[in-house]
Amino acid sequence: MTQSITTNTRPPAASTPANLSPDTVAAGLAFALSNVSISALQPVITRYGALRIDPVLFCAGSVTIAAICAAAMLAWTGEIRLLGDRRYLLRLLAISMAGTVATTLALIYGLRQLDAIAGVILLETEPVYSLMLATIFLGERPSARQLLATVLILAAIGIVCGTGHGFRPLYAAGLILITPLCWQTSHVLSLCVMPPLSPRVITGARYVYAAIALGIALVVFDRSSIAELTVAAVFMPIMFTGALVYFMGSFTWYGAISRLSLAWTTALVIPAVPIVSLILAIIFLGERPGPHEIVGITLAVIGILALVIGSDAGRNVVPTPANYD
Repeated sequence: MTQSITTNTRPPAASTPANLSPDTVAAGLAFALSNVSISALQPVITRYGALRIDPVLFCAGSVTIAAICAAAMLAWTGEIRLLGDRRYLLRLLAISMAGTVATTLALIYGLRQLDAIAGVILLETEPVYSLMLATIFLGERPSARQLLATVLILAAIGIVCGTGHGFRPLYAAGLILITPLCWQTSHVLSLCVMPPLSPRVITGARYVYAAIALGIALVVFDRSSIAELTVAAVFMPIMFTGALVYFMGSFTWYGAISRLSLAWTTALVIPAVPIVSLILAIIFLGERPGPHEIVGITLAVIGILALVIGSDAGRNVVPTPANYD
């Protein structure tokens, strides 16, 4: 691996669906569908943790568990040395700070004030950010249908906001709104180094560097809360979040976008997530959506489905080297 990475590195030229092998598409879809079920858990488990566990402890502990899983995987595959490779170090640090440190903190502090259902609706802005960043940095051009779908998604959020009580306090809503922007920023940065780096290395970098940053924050600002890890009701949600939601969520996501385009994968995954999240919030948190929230979620899903129809799975896809499997 001798390729050097600069800030001007762009992904390889776009492929067409005809150039994607059936095995590649099937693997990408399998990763994407797995990611749906995992992603649906994130706002629910984060809301649970926000109400019951110190926020910095929850973030630092969960990310540390994910980092341990990722480091073990990289040690097994012999790729752990790439985390310190100077050619990729700055890019990997940026991916970690944007995709994990910023998002975990913003999401948990936002969900301390807003319920999971409101959070799910606000997170539906992710495909809008995806389309925007893919247009600016990856050379994709939105169709008229995609622009209309974007309007529908924003209208869905406006309907809930227009009720006057759906997203209060506003600073909490703002924290949740910036979360998908940070996710998508990290995904665009990731595409610039996949290949030569595999999704395993990106996943490991996201959590290893974030665990160091959040661990330092925990020790400096909230050291006394570390003792709570001895309580099963605190440790088990942290373990579950780190191992499944963070580690497996990231690994399945990168496995999908390394085979299918960023915008198409996002649009495929996101429509199912709010529906599954809504069901989980009702079952595990006892939340009940109001009529305006149901209308908002429905309209957002329609808009995202239109994004799926209006995009191409082969656009700006990053070729998958054999060692990804």
